[in-house]
Amino acid sequence: MLIHEALITWAHLLAASIWVGGTLFLGLVIAPVLRSDLNDIQRFNLTVRIGKRFNKVAVPTIAVLLATGVYKAATVSEFLLGTMYGSILFVKVGVVISMLITWLVHAKVSNVNIDVNDSVNLIRVRRRAVLLGNMLAAQSVTVLFLAAMLDSF
Repeated sequence: MLIHEALITWAHLLAASIWVGGTLFLGLVIAPVLRSDLNDIQRFNLTVRIGKRFNKVAVPTIAVLLATGVYKAATVSEFLLGTMYGSILFVKVGVVISMLITWLVHAKVSNVNIDVNDSVNLIRVRRRAVLLGNMLAAQSVTVLFLAAMLDSF
């Protein structure tokens, strides 16, 4: 294996670790603490701040994932059509695309200007954000599983 191939794989794995680890940390650690320790308004405000901060890390991470993923796929182009490897890779790409769409919708839903005193809207926005966050976590873990399947070839 050439050193540049190892560096590209390392960058891809590091970016995936940051994305998936961050997504799971938000859902499994941060969210339960916020639910137990803060009222609705405090939780909403802090969640938005945390989400905006995570996005500052997530955007470059996604750029690295996309760039390294496209590079890695291009280097195995002869295995893409008519093989199990290619089929799994296409499924992985489909899940990644759906994950990016979910993430964009999640960011839009989470960043709406809302009157924090309007508890009905606050609860509705929070429920949507939680649902989308759970979808992101499931999609992220699925992408990791598909990557593990690709690595087995």
